[in-house]
Amino acid sequence: MDHYFESYGGLGLQRYMVSDKPRTDSFAAAIKEVVQEGDEVIDVGTGTGLLAILAAKAGAKKVYGLDDSDIAEVAKTLVERNGLTDVVDIVRCNASNFDLGNTTDVIVSEWLGLLAFAEAMLDDLIVARDANLKPGGTMIPSEVDVLLAPVSCPDLYNREGPGFWRETIHGIDYAILEELEQNQALSLQIRVPAESMLAKGQPMVSLNLATASSEDPWERGELEFQMERGARLDGFVGWFSMQLSPSVRLDTGPDSPLTHWRQIHFPFKPFNVEAGQILKVRYTLDRSEQHSRAILLDLAVGENRYCYQVG
Repeated sequence: MDHYFESYGGLGLQRYMVSDKPRTDSFAAAIKEVVQEGDEVIDVGTGTGLLAILAAKAGAKKVYGLDDSDIAEVAKTLVERNGLTDVVDIVRCNASNFDLGNTTDVIVSEWLGLLAFAEAMLDDLIVARDANLKPGGTMIPSEVDVLLAPVSCPDLYNREGPGFWRETIHGIDYAILEELEQNQALSLQIRVPAESMLAKGQPMVSLNLATASSEDPWERGELEFQMERGARLDGFVGWFSMQLSPSVRLDTGPDSPLTHWRQIHFPFKPFNVEAGQILKVRYTLDRSEQHSRAILLDLAVGENRYCYQVG
């Protein structure tokens, strides 16, 4: 079995996700809004069966919860405990191998990893969508945007980034390592303060999950940011936002309630920017060839270029 699926068999990781209140409450609200009495629903990556059970409680006639890890047995137990075995079937399988023949009204899936696409679960979801979702059926989430914004956060840069090496430690001068770490382009999953943002976030990728292909996330382009104030720019922050239903949107950015995804900080060699200045950034988002469930973000900032691995 893929180690990725094995990792989701542990209850510690499941608790980490289920206890994420903005995540869990948003999906619950979206399911309640979208699922109609008598619907057929598939939950891709069901985990403990949370979303599958919520779909049943919302009125679904039949729900299939798919998971390719040991947690599927736990989900079966919870379905039984909640008296829903006549509605919810937990199926241990890879979602890409599940085929009902385009009869499904709703596919719900919390498939998102760091910066949305790390973990590479989207590929299986799209195969499952094409095999099962009926014409006009609904995806939860329906849309996903991946955003980037410039930040000035000296505390984060110096405490958790390359600036750490400026300090003399036990009389040893480490300063040369600051530039070396800048060139290594190390990303960090962390809470980035909203007040550190120098401009509004701009989308690198926008996906419609009803029509997206597995190649659609991999984009290249150029973003323009107008600096809202003068500061010493020392990195970017990345996050994602998703439309779960017509009235429910979940944003994982710095100015939204904290989720288990946090944000991704991309530090680089600092330089000064002025209020009103237009900063142009070229980017490429791609799969990692070395790590199948990681992604690469290549950023060209001024004369410097950095390639970060996420996941």
